[in-house]
Formats: sequence, C-alpha cells, structure tokens
Amino acid sequence: MKSLREKFIPASEGIVPLVSLANLLIPILILFLSEPPLKIGIGLVLMLMFIMAYREQYWRKAQALWFIAGQLLVIVAFMFFYHPVYAYMGFLVAMSLSKQNLRFMQIVAALFALIVVLLSIPLVEKAGLVIIFVMLPPLFGVSGMPFIVRGQENYKLMAERLKAATEQLERMAQQEERQRIARELHDTLGHTMSLLALKGELTSKLITRAPEKAQKEAQEITETARAALKQMRELVTTMRVVRLEEEYTHATALCAAAGIKIKIEDPCYMMKPDKTKTSGSISRESGSSPERLPLSPLQETILAMCFRESLTNAVRHSRASSCTATLEIEEGLVRLTLADDGVGLDQEQLKQASGSGIAGLKQRLALVDGYLNVESEPGQGLKLALHIPRTIRSERAGAAG
Repeated sequence: MKSLREKFIPASEGIVPLVSLANLLIPILILFLSEPPLKIGIGLVLMLMFIMAYREQYWRKAQALWFIAGQLLVIVAFMFFYHPVYAYMGFLVAMSLSKQNLRFMQIVAALFALIVVLLSIPLVEKAGLVIIFVMLPPLFGVSGMPFIVRGQENYKLMAERLKAATEQLERMAQQEERQRIARELHDTLGHTMSLLALKGELTSKLITRAPEKAQKEAQEITETARAALKQMRELVTTMRVVRLEEEYTHATALCAAAGIKIKIEDPCYMMKPDKTKTSGSISRESGSSPERLPLSPLQETILAMCFRESLTNAVRHSRASSCTATLEIEEGLVRLTLADDGVGLDQEQLKQASGSGIAGLKQRLALVDGYLNVESEPGQGLKLALHIPRTIRSERAGAAG
C-alpha cells in the first residue's frame, strides 16, 4: 500500500495530497445521482484528466503551472456543461496555486471570479439569493485563499530570516568584542613578550660581566612576566569560550533561512536533524555524549569563530545550494573543512579575498599557530580547510594522571 501511494504522489509530499484528492468522491457521487449515462461517461473522463494533472504537478514541478491550468480548465468545463456548483473542486487547486508566480495567481483569480459571477446570475432567478451564499466559498477558495496561504508562507520565511539576522547581529557584537580582546592580546602581550626576550638576552650577557646588574634584570623579568600573566588572566576571564557545537546549531539555522542544505560530519558530536523542531535545528543523538575536542578553550574558540565567519561568507557570496562541514582529528592537528557547491573563485578573486576576509581568518588562526588552506575554481565551489595543532602536552599530562 505504501509503495502504491509513493508511486502516485512523491513520498516527500506526505499523505495530505491524497487526503485532499479523496474529496473528489463527492462530485463523482453527484455526477452519478444527477446526470444521464452519456454525461456520466464524459464526466468520468474529465475527472480522470483532472486526477492525472493533479498527480503530474507533484512529479513534474517545473511544469506545475501548466498542470494547474489543466485542472482549472476541467473545473470550468464542469461548471459550464454540468452545474456551477462544481466550482467547489477549486479547493483542490488552491494550495498548489499559492506556490506559483504572483502574476499567474492574479490572472486565475480574476478569470475564475468572472466565470463564477456570470454562471451564478441565471441561477438567481431560479434559486434566489441563496445561490450567492452557495457560490461564495468556491469563489474564495480559488480567488482568495491562495493569496492568504502565500502570505502566511512569506511571513513564516521572513520571520525565520529576521530571527537569523537578529542572531547574526548578536554574534557580530560578540565577535567585535573578541576581536578587541585579540588585538589587545596581540598588542599588549606581544610588546611584553618582546620586552622579556630583550631583557633575557641582556641578562645572559651581564651574568659574567656585571652579576649585580644581571640579578636586577632577572628580577625585572620576573615582575614583567607576572604582570603579563595577570593581564592574560584578566583578558581570558572577560572572553566567554565559544564551543564548536554552538556554531553548528547557528550554522544549521542560518543555512535553513538562506535555503542552503548543510551537512555536518563531526565525530565528536555526532549531530543529527531533529524532526520535532524547525528545519534549522539540530539535536544530539539519544544516549550519545560529545567527546572532548582535543583543543584548549582558546583554540576551540578561535576555530569556532573562523568557522562562523567562513560559513557567513559562504551564505552571503557563494550562491551555493549545499555545503559540508567536516571535522577531522589527526595525530598532530585538528582540521575543519567547509566546502560549498557555489560559484567559486578564480585566481584574481582569490587574491582579492586574501586581502580581506581570508586574511582575517589567517590572522586569527595564527594566534594559536594554525593555518588556512584555500581551494577554488570558477563554477566548482570553494573549499576552506582550517588547521589547528592539537594540545598534545595536556593530553599526555592527563594520561599520566
């Protein structure tokens, strides 16, 4: 039974189209109860044509507009040659009609309304004004409801995009704060480390020549190192650690809002889609817990921030329909690769990108001795590989403990 249903309507459409089509039983029953045999036969042929067009609009979506037009012609034929009440079949077309271009919807709405009015006028003399109330629902079903459904879908899409944009703004504010901290680390601590190096060289030269001065320089080195350590701790405590798992959730929501399919392959988290939530959400498999990513909090934060910026650039500029994020853990490093199927970049564009966005990624990765590889060809998408060395020392210490 399931295979038969899937042959008639694609499985991705669910059971709703079949349930809607079951409403044809009512006009078929009216056809048998009120018409002579010849008109019943012709009516059944028209019904079969309607069902065939109804089915094909789901299998051949590129030509869906023509199949919807065919269904509407069948309905109009029933209205002209049988009875205007067959206009109720228009409810079967309403959902599909709402997904077509707006110009086609407007033309259909105007023509259907005109036909319903023209066919209802002669019936007013026989049935009275009650016919107006009888014909209002199908008139609304074709000339009004598709616009309402379309408006609801547009509202839902805009709400998702607004949510994604709001989250992006919040993350940009956080990113700006982290960039400030990174600059301060680079400028202040970089200067301090240079000073310590110079004082160390000077101390080594004074040990034999002027031991007292060497001792004084060594004391200053100790004080400078303590001050640098204190400053480092103050900066680190003001910066919240960004987990890669959090960025996966944000990436899925962002790609869902942009209409991009994203696949995340990460052995540490084993993420899977959550069917109970929106298309932009993910959840961890039941019974599974994330393994520890073999990176320090600072390294994971840098990796997560670079992944976020790479994905944001892909959403904005790549015009991709899908992308894949793959995390690989090797003996000496962690590699996170983001590949899309977008327009790609030529060599000149790569040089321009290297002077802006890619340069920023390289600078961040350099803070933790990481590096970036870029591969791209026009029309073949872009592939970014973020490399960060593993914290082998902390792992060995943990194993020894």
